[in-house]
Amino acid sequence: MSEQEVADLKTRVAVLETKDEAQEARLNTLEIDVGKKFDRLEAKLDQLLQAASGRPSWTIALTISGLMTVVTGLIVYVVIH
Repeated sequence: MSEQEVADLKTRVAVLETKDEAQEARLNTLEIDVGKKFDRLEAKLDQLLQAASGRPSWTIALTISGLMTVVTGLIVYVVIH
């Protein structure tokens, strides 16, 4: 290899190392941003779960609705007959 080729290879390696360092810095920044967003999302999810914990479950809500329908039907039946 000639000195020019060696110099070109060193230049290419230096450029690639610089790009690699820049990519690592961007990746670290992205990891930090994603971590912060997940923390905020987790906090909002916790708030949502706490708000929903005071409400009845779907099974209870459907049972109450069904019982109210049956009672209303029986009241109408008793009033008509």
